[in-house]
Amino acid sequence: MGRLDLLRAASEAEKAWMSAVLAEFGERDAGIARFQERANGEAGSELRKLHDRYQRAYAAYKSS
Repeated sequence: MGRLDLLRAASEAEKAWMSAVLAEFGERDAGIARFQERANGEAGSELRKLHDRYQRAYAAYKSS
């Protein structure tokens, strides 16, 4: 997978995660929840799965 593909994958994963964050916390609190780590979700939750997917994709991009 090329660097551009890795960037696209990370971007798509982030969009999916932030869409779930928006649904969970609402427009007013979604942004701050991300930086307070509340947006990471509880262990085993769908939100945590999306967060972890984004983290893995971003790490793959950064290491390329």
